Amino acid sequence: MDPPTPWMTWAAAMWAAAMNQNVLHPDVGPAARELEKLVIDWLAPAFGMGGGHLVPGSTVANLTALWAARELTGARRVVCSAAAHLSIRKSAHLLGLELVEVPVDAAQRLSAELLDDDLTDAIVVLVAGTVAAGAIDPLSAGGGAAWRHVDAAWAGPLRLSSHADLLEGIQTADSVAVSAHKWLYQPKGCAAVLFRDPDSALAPLTFGGGYLAAPNVGLLGSAGDRALPLAATLLGWGRKGVAARIDADMALAGRLAEIISAAEDLELWREPVTGVVNWRPRRSPAVQIRMRLDGAWVSTAAIGDEIWLRSVCVNPHADPEVVVEEVRRAARAG
Repeated sequence: MDPPTPWMTWAAAMWAAAMNQNVLHPDVGPAARELEKLVIDWLAPAFGMGGGHLVPGSTVANLTALWAARELTGARRVVCSAAAHLSIRKSAHLLGLELVEVPVDAAQRLSAELLDDDLTDAIVVLVAGTVAAGAIDPLSAGGGAAWRHVDAAWAGPLRLSSHADLLEGIQTADSVAVSAHKWLYQPKGCAAVLFRDPDSALAPLTFGGGYLAAPNVGLLGSAGDRALPLAATLLGWGRKGVAARIDADMALAGRLAEIISAAEDLELWREPVTGVVNWRPRRSPAVQIRMRLDGAWVSTAAIGDEIWLRSVCVNPHADPEVVVEEVRRAARAG
């Protein structure tokens, strides 16, 4: 899930380092603070959210959202699918909340029918794009929960593309986490935590201090200008350009799945939903193939009790035919 970064992010990151603004302080980070607000104001409406802020990654975004949920609702447990990201388990542990993992269905989605009838003491976490298979939980699930959070670290940017309907229901959540250093093509260390009602959500996460010119909001203290590379990308590509790149990645995944489906020696787990393709040769173990690859990069993922190859289509330079032939070569070498 690591894309190549566009050239404007390199220049923007260097400029941000040179200026070394600190978004903690209005007097030493005025432009960085304003730019972050502009970026959040641009992104949040696509998810039905009212605002939020940038953080170093979706682990911090998920922790921040669950922290706000605990403070506002008094929830005592976190309910998520067994395929949820490990950051949800970490967050529950750090916040002293009971973790309840719900089984997934055959498509790796949360089995909503197995949720408790009474969720009034629970934060329900739904996943929009699981790590292993790119699956999307039913995003309207968990009605009646104290709080509903969507971990959209991977698939969130689909809301900016022609595939926005795949994430229908995300706008009903109380909070959303989106990673910009995945499907928004940013350098590492950029994600957003978004809230439907940011004023209420951020109030218990706001702290003052005699040395601060403005209250400190959220988990982080000092932080650099991580909005600048993202703003440069959004300005450089425009809304249509962002959508075109995500749409092209989705088409790439479709093409790879088509090649695999047509081959007798290859097996496709199922049609990809969010650009993640799980597949393998029929007669060679996926783990051994992965160790022999050198002309293409394919990871492995456990789905249930089986190991599959995992191709994440987020590189516009990737060639599905090359990837398939390299996997076949690795299989023959065994």
